[in-house]
Amino acid sequence: MVLQIGFYTKLGDCRGPPETSSRSGLWTAVRSLSSPGLHNNDNDDDDDDDDDDHNGGGDDVFCRPLSNDVQKTLVEPLRGIFSCNLHLMDIQMFVDGFITAQWAENTSIPLRSFRNCVDPRRRLETLPRCLVPLIEKCRRSEVVAVKVIRFHMGYVDKLLSDDPDLRLIHVVRDPRGLLESWRKFFDERSGRRTPMMDMRLNAKIMCRRMLTDCHVRRRLELKYPGRILLVRYEDLVTDTDTVIGDIYNGLLQLAVPSNIVDGTKNQLHATADNGATGTLRANGTATAGNWRRTIKEELYAYMKDTCGALIAELHYQL
Repeated sequence: MVLQIGFYTKLGDCRGPPETSSRSGLWTAVRSLSSPGLHNNDNDDDDDDDDDDHNGGGDDVFCRPLSNDVQKTLVEPLRGIFSCNLHLMDIQMFVDGFITAQWAENTSIPLRSFRNCVDPRRRLETLPRCLVPLIEKCRRSEVVAVKVIRFHMGYVDKLLSDDPDLRLIHVVRDPRGLLESWRKFFDERSGRRTPMMDMRLNAKIMCRRMLTDCHVRRRLELKYPGRILLVRYEDLVTDTDTVIGDIYNGLLQLAVPSNIVDGTKNQLHATADNGATGTLRANGTATAGNWRRTIKEELYAYMKDTCGALIAELHYQL
């Protein structure tokens, strides 16, 4: 099973500018459906003692503590998906928000038949019937992929501990590219240029969070050897075959499905982009490096200093 944890995630636990967000930390966890599901253990103690980005770290960043309630809200739905017990999940997850948003219609091919089944005028009445084939498809699948946002690396420890077949892929991108991509998206949406002060604060929050996740991941790699893989977005778009091989042949110990490589390349080298929230790029390689042409010199210099440790950790060039 694949759990993909947000490539574009809002840092909702930190208080900065109203739209503070980042495209940091896409994680993917993988579990074979032939194995038992996750245990329903409510003891969700967070052992992420390195998560210092929740201590503020300055008078311009305030982050709420990661309570057990917050952790349970984020982890429990994943357990339902991993075990294919979708009928036990909060019903609002299927009738509200992302899963019904028009812009998200093409982000999950397996969910298309489910969307077509649910009657928009009678969602609650048609949902139980439409969940049955979705659950059956989940249980038949060798690999199930799930994308998750607002997830902390510290929560992954509990999931890995509960399920020995779970695998984690931590996908990152150069933080300067993340922030510049974020700026373009919100500038276009708002019709105005994001103030430099807000950009600096976003950079500080984002890089602190990403570096903490990297530190926690390194600790988890020692605790769960062979079950975690770091993937850089830039490597995925420039050396797709190698990265997909590392994921399937290396981490998952599975043969690469014939449609995966072609499908990924078609997404990264499509005939045209399909928008900021879409999954198609006409030139994925160019997209990964375009930020160097558009980022402001002041922000570049600030991030070189503020995010230097993260940039070095991920082996990007300053």
